[in-house]
Amino acid sequence: MNKLLLALIAGAFTVTAAAQTAAPKPTAKEKQQDVRSTTGAAAAADTATETARQQAANVKASKEVSKMTAAEKNAFIKELNKQMINPENPSGSVSGTAAQQKANTAESKALPKQNIELKTKEGQKAVSKELQQKATK
Repeated sequence: MNKLLLALIAGAFTVTAAAQTAAPKPTAKEKQQDVRSTTGAAAAADTATETARQQAANVKASKEVSKMTAAEKNAFIKELNKQMINPENPSGSVSGTAAQQKANTAESKALPKQNIELKTKEGQKAVSKELQQKATK
């Protein structure tokens, strides 16, 4: 029994000692490779020169695009109004929007008001009776 116990303890020590050994040190070639990859990545990402090149290309491209005149801008805005912004106003003008607002106001005034009976005492009593009946069901 003592021999078995000693063998178990010795085995536990060996496993623990093996798990605690240091990782092998990298060789000189592996270190050089790591340095090269890091240096190469830094050189490829030389942000100052790359940004300057990109900005120069953007400026050149933007100068080639012609600017819109005031008339072209107005026509473009009216076209947008017709298509997306307010499909109920095909003219895209202020007067068309005002006419649409008047039509909406007239339509809402034609509808009966909701809960008009709540303004009178009889109406309030009727509503409270209705609520009490619903509560008892």
